[in-house]
Amino acid sequence: MNPISAVTWSWRALRGHSLTCAVLFACSILGISVLAIVRTVLSRGGAPWYIWMIAPMILVTVLAKKEVDWLPDPVERKKWARRIFFGSIVVAIVLSFFRPEPPPAPPTVPATPTFHKAVR
Repeated sequence: MNPISAVTWSWRALRGHSLTCAVLFACSILGISVLAIVRTVLSRGGAPWYIWMIAPMILVTVLAKKEVDWLPDPVERKKWARRIFFGSIVVAIVLSFFRPEPPPAPPTVPATPTFHKAVR
């Protein structure tokens, strides 16, 4: 996760009460790439590569403007934004406890020198 994005999305989710930014923060902290999902959908549809870059920006802008229509009460929007924000942090912490331990690294064998005198 980009630290600058984390700060801006968390600020907009908590201070601006934006559900869109709270969902973006939750997706990024849980390791879900919104850009990869949009890119996969567009590539299956045969869209060119530059649409992959423009479509997420347009999607986030449209969703941010429409959230006022879907949830007009600012107090309710504030509650949901904070629930999503803090809930994603709690889920990420809980998931980190259940993550399996990585297998131990295989022992390394010292490399033999490559520059040596040939035996005659």
